[in-house]
Amino acid sequence: MPFVEIRNLTRRYSRNFSLTDVSFDLEGGESLTLMGPSGSGKTSLLRLICGLDFPDSGEIIIDGKNVTGLHAKMRNVGMIFQDLAIFPHMRVYDNIAYGLRAQRENEGIVRKRVMELAELLRIDHLLQNYPGQISGGERQRVALARSVAPSPSLLLLDEPMSSLDTQLRENVRSEIKAFAKRVGLTMIYITHDHREGFYMADRAGLIFDGRLGITGAPDEIFSHPESTVAARFLGYNVIRMDGEETAFYPTDFEFTENNSSIWGTVKTVGFEGELFRLHVQLDSGETIQLWQPPSDSAWKKEVGSRLGFRLRRKVVIKD
Repeated sequence: MPFVEIRNLTRRYSRNFSLTDVSFDLEGGESLTLMGPSGSGKTSLLRLICGLDFPDSGEIIIDGKNVTGLHAKMRNVGMIFQDLAIFPHMRVYDNIAYGLRAQRENEGIVRKRVMELAELLRIDHLLQNYPGQISGGERQRVALARSVAPSPSLLLLDEPMSSLDTQLRENVRSEIKAFAKRVGLTMIYITHDHREGFYMADRAGLIFDGRLGITGAPDEIFSHPESTVAARFLGYNVIRMDGEETAFYPTDFEFTENNSSIWGTVKTVGFEGELFRLHVQLDSGETIQLWQPPSDSAWKKEVGSRLGFRLRRKVVIKD
């Protein structure tokens, strides 16, 4: 039996938006990432799972218990919000201890748990500091420690790294992933960044307009987008080719002097460190992106130049 079962969850919020018939399973110790653009329903879904909101229909089963009608404090579900929600007037120690004290745990147990987590997350030297005295990455680890201190059955993370710079995000996400595997956390992680989402996931799924598509291994979800919306979200170009909607990744092509199947005109070229990004307007009217490594001499295309290319790999989309 799956550890988490979400069954046909539906919640109407307005005439223009609803979560519709959302279903998925999650095994114990597994990390599921749900990805989609802003406004797709990701946070709304987490609020239903943790008990901050209630569905119109459907079921939420955690560890064999139907919690659909229970309030948040009865579900044993932890949540890290986008703004972290750390108490600024409390020291790091008291922030981590907060949930345990709310459960009226013995102070000796509280101290032991706080020290264990602080050592695991390498913030034991910060316990007497206030949140305003530590870095963004350290606050992230404090929020994680506070959320897992009461030993939740399930941890939900709502775009927890959106406020961090790129390098710090990469460091913190690797720490969270390593920590989750070490202690066997069951997690649902949501983000609008598909690269971050795939990295964090054992399984992944895409959600658009309140509807969740299939979930599966990250490489499978990436390699076989099930719709044009999914393909574009994942960074694919989508063009009409041989009478079919065809998606291809910006690296899955090769320039050709002869026998080119696609022709276009370069509109912009920019260097981004590890690649050159070309915006190309095709003869068919679509504008696409192509990425080329600096080591490939064939990239040297100037604005206004004509180029022909063929695809090394493509995905035919059948919406």
